[in-house]
Amino acid sequence: MLDYTLTYRTLSVRLTGEIDHANAPGLRLQLDNLIKSLKFDAFVIDLKGVTFMDSTAVGLIMGRYKKLKELGKKVSFGNTSPEADKVLRVSGLYTIINKM
Repeated sequence: MLDYTLTYRTLSVRLTGEIDHANAPGLRLQLDNLIKSLKFDAFVIDLKGVTFMDSTAVGLIMGRYKKLKELGKKVSFGNTSPEADKVLRVSGLYTIINKM
């Protein structure tokens, strides 16, 4: 599931539940639509409510990161669940995307 807020030119996207090969395509479409349709300078990914994520989720995040970087947007992680934090740490995503 995806929810978002836009405050002071910061788009905060809150993902919850499982992020895997079954639901990643739908999330990708929703995220890309938000990126195209809203005006913002910073993009914050909140994974506090994520209960499971696999390599598909890592690919989903990396794809949005590359797109946002090309657009000159700042990207960071907000809150993360212990499950998401472990995957982000092991995958090395924290080396390219800062955690707030």
